[in-house]
Amino acid sequence: MSGDTTSRKSDSAGLENIRKASDAVEKSTAGIAVEKTLERWRTLGAVLVLAVTSVLLYQIDGYLSIDSQVFGGITLALFAYFLVTLRTDIRME
Repeated sequence: MSGDTTSRKSDSAGLENIRKASDAVEKSTAGIAVEKTLERWRTLGAVLVLAVTSVLLYQIDGYLSIDSQVFGGITLALFAYFLVTLRTDIRME
C-alpha cells in the first residue's frame, strides 16, 4: 500500500510541474508572430528576391512587360501564402 501512495504523489507532482511549465511558457501574439516569421526566413528571402527581380525587370524594360508581370504575380502569391500560413500558425499557438 505504501508503494501505491508514493506513485500517486509522484504522478500528481509531475502533472503539477507540467501545468506550471505550460503557464510560464505562454507568449504574446507579437512574440509568436516574430518567432514564426524568423522560422520562415527562406520564404521571406524568396519574396524579397522575386520583388527585386520584378522591379529590375520593370526598370530594364522601361515598361510593364510580361516578364515583370509574371514575377510580380508570383511575388504577390508567395507573399499572400506566407501571410495566410503565418496567421494560421499564430492562431494555433
